[in-house]
Amino acid sequence: MTQSAEIKQTERFSFVWLLPLVTVFIGIWMLYKYQVDQGETIFIKMPSAEGITNGKTEIKVRSVKVGIISHTRLSDDQKSVIARAEIDKNYVHLLNEDAKLWLVKPRIDETGITGMTTLLSGVYIEFLPGESEFTSHHFKLLEDPPLIANDIEGGRIKLLSRDAEVIDVGSSVFYKGYKVGQVETATFDWQEQTMRYGVFLRAPYQNLATLNSVFWIHSGLEVDLNADGISIKTGSLSTMLNGGISFAVPEREKPGEIVKDGHIYSLSQDYKTALEQRYFEHDYYIIEFEQSIRGLKVGAPVEYRGTRVGTVVETPAILVVDGTPAHFMSDNTAVPVMIKIEYRRIYHQAKVAKDFWQNNAQLWIERGLRASLKPGNLLTGAVYVDLDFYPDPDPYQVRNLGNYQVFPSVSSGLSVLTNQVSETLAKINKLNVEQSLIQLNSAMNEYQQLATDMRAFINTQQTQSIPAEFATSLDKVSTSMTQFDLTMKQFAKTMADYQQGSPMYHDLNSTIEELKKLTEQLQPLTQSLNEQPNMLIFDKNAPEDLQPRSKQ
Repeated sequence: MTQSAEIKQTERFSFVWLLPLVTVFIGIWMLYKYQVDQGETIFIKMPSAEGITNGKTEIKVRSVKVGIISHTRLSDDQKSVIARAEIDKNYVHLLNEDAKLWLVKPRIDETGITGMTTLLSGVYIEFLPGESEFTSHHFKLLEDPPLIANDIEGGRIKLLSRDAEVIDVGSSVFYKGYKVGQVETATFDWQEQTMRYGVFLRAPYQNLATLNSVFWIHSGLEVDLNADGISIKTGSLSTMLNGGISFAVPEREKPGEIVKDGHIYSLSQDYKTALEQRYFEHDYYIIEFEQSIRGLKVGAPVEYRGTRVGTVVETPAILVVDGTPAHFMSDNTAVPVMIKIEYRRIYHQAKVAKDFWQNNAQLWIERGLRASLKPGNLLTGAVYVDLDFYPDPDPYQVRNLGNYQVFPSVSSGLSVLTNQVSETLAKINKLNVEQSLIQLNSAMNEYQQLATDMRAFINTQQTQSIPAEFATSLDKVSTSMTQFDLTMKQFAKTMADYQQGSPMYHDLNSTIEELKKLTEQLQPLTQSLNEQPNMLIFDKNAPEDLQPRSKQ
């Protein structure tokens, strides 16, 4: 074998050795290109595969297909389903880690009826892209669609409620009766025993939520029965049926600083309770009443000459002194009532009001400031605590009961009313009732004699004949009135015949016209008779012919 032949054979063996490597490289490149063309693979965890069909169930964004479910399997713990989906390469940039997915199917809830088109086309998965900078390939299918899309501008706040009724997800949020948002989430914290709500406020209404805003449940019908009377407020039909949450800035207050996203508010049962919760800066006092406190309820107002300065906290106040309740101690017959003086009711700057009250309270007590019970509503029997100055009150020595300062009181209100009733009854008891009864008996005897005389007068023949004669006279008058009525009806009928437009009126008008024409025709004859009375016997004298005159 020559040297050139050996070289050619060596080159042929080298080419045969490289051929498998080239084939593998081409296969890898084709597989990579296929994967690139296919897009991205994601995995979706869902409670079940109900309605999902491999190779048919689509994934859509705003009704545009971006992927399809290719395979489903049970999870390792067999408590859920893992679906594999293929996302088109043109939409892989939408796979943000905060994206939301949910199954679109027919639904009927408080927001209305949705997903009816899937009855014909089949269910599909709606994909809502997020805003995160990080991507993900693992997602969890939401049980319910989100109420607010991520691309809708607005703000989110949180509400905490301990004693208000439960509000459903999707309920509306109102500001002065205008819908500005919705409740997104509602969860119960069993450890804190509170309801936690997530609220979304649409732009630009999120700027209405300020630091001094108050939130309350708007049921549509509010009935308040208290010491001030009965107050009934109604809302629109929609709020009465569905309810909702309202918020506002309290009256006579200017809006405060706008809150940031995530700010937490307290949700109250009603507007009145929401206003009460603003007065968190206060001091407690004990008032001992030497009278019944029936009708005094927790929450009743504490007023100074009609201006509210506090609230009744506990009635009676359960205070234990040396192991014995204070209102059952043998040496104390008064009933203790706990109140709180709320400084923001006195002045909008609580610190200024607190300093003013504490610096002057002792001086006011020395000048006669006392507490008393006064009736607030006679219909319900509710009473309230009134603070006022009384002239010449009993001296009072400042003391404490437990850890609270005791505020002096006087008996008034219902006690005074009871005393007045007792005094009135005593005055009635002092009246000479016996002499009045004797005079009344004499008057009754005289009345009985008068009745006897009237009965004898009525039974006489002359008196009894009066009704018959009077009845005869009435019959005559009635007959005359009947004839007069017939005459008036005939007159009215006759006048109706002569009214304009009636046939008789037309005939009369025609006769007058003809009479007028006849008068015009007889006028020359009348004139001729005046000139020649014998004209009807002899011919009318013709005028003489004119004779020509001779020329002079």
